[in-house]
Amino acid sequence: EQVDKATDGEVMITSYPGSTLAASDDQVDAVMTGAVDLAVSVHSYTPNEFPLSSVMELPQMAENAHEGSSILYDLMEEFDEFDEEYDGMVPLWVFTSDPGQIFTTDKPVKSVEDLKGMKIRSPSAMTNKWLEALGATPVSMPMDESFEALERGVVDGTIAPWEAVDAWSLGEVVNYATVGNFYLTTFYAVMNEDVWNDLGEETQEQLQTILDKELSLKAGDSYDTVGNAAQEAAEENGMEIYELDEKELEEWATYINPTIEDWIADMNDRGLPGQEIYDRAKALQAEQK
Repeated sequence: EQVDKATDGEVMITSYPGSTLAASDDQVDAVMTGAVDLAVSVHSYTPNEFPLSSVMELPQMAENAHEGSSILYDLMEEFDEFDEEYDGMVPLWVFTSDPGQIFTTDKPVKSVEDLKGMKIRSPSAMTNKWLEALGATPVSMPMDESFEALERGVVDGTIAPWEAVDAWSLGEVVNYATVGNFYLTTFYAVMNEDVWNDLGEETQEQLQTILDKELSLKAGDSYDTVGNAAQEAAEENGMEIYELDEKELEEWATYINPTIEDWIADMNDRGLPGQEIYDRAKALQAEQK
């Protein structure tokens, strides 16, 4: 509706949900080849395409989706290296989910020792690494398979944002939550570069009036709104929620920090400013306080 209004009806978007037009890990290719004009998807579905964006998947990078979306947007504005991730595409906006927490079915997790040996559904390769460091067994699985896997005992728990507890009805199969702001899912909206160029300068300028940081923050805010409501509902329905305190988070960090160091080293090996981007992300996080 905003696009229609901003362009006086010159541009209208027809949305196809989920993987109707392309599989989740084919969204980038679909945009690049022109199979679709525009896509909204998750960076971690094609991690090799978006190495720097995965910085926000590291643990404890933000306390909510508004904060995470702000940090990711600012990083993209400040570091030209992000442009390479969108070669052949035009990024329209980026945002993050609310932070992922640990949800379990039959056993509460209040310490690293509790987590050891548990099979935990994991959303990304990045999350796999620090789950393994904590002694858990990560099971890579898309969100839409989580409910059945939890219900059947294929996994003992899942890493997910509160938003997913509502969107995927996870509250029906999990009984415990451990809050530690363990990761963020990051999202992008991109347009095929040729399609963008064909719009013409006037239409591009009209679109630029709405394609700003405010749009990214609104997208993040929508996750926070749903996530906060989901957490309140879970508490009312008897879910046991354990929030790690500062001392406990420091203990968990001794296991997790090596995976952060590995991420920085991996980026540096690719010739990317991993340390600089991580440090700037943490500085931006501190500015949000």
